[in-house]
Amino acid sequence: MSKRCMRATEVWAVDTEEEAQEIINQAAKGEGELTKKTVELKTKKSKGIIIEQAYKVTVQVDYCGMFDELDVE
Repeated sequence: MSKRCMRATEVWAVDTEEEAQEIINQAAKGEGELTKKTVELKTKKSKGIIIEQAYKVTVQVDYCGMFDELDVE
């Protein structure tokens, strides 16, 4: 039986929305099919005041199905 990566999910923390979009664009241009992308603004508060914030970026790339044929040379 051969081994192959069927799906990869990456979760990133970035400071800006532009950086989040760059990660999504890189995942879309790479191998496989970009099947999920989310961007969430996360904040940390102290006494009701935002003291930190960051974007959480999740990208999921599917490479092949369970029973797809492999290209064996």
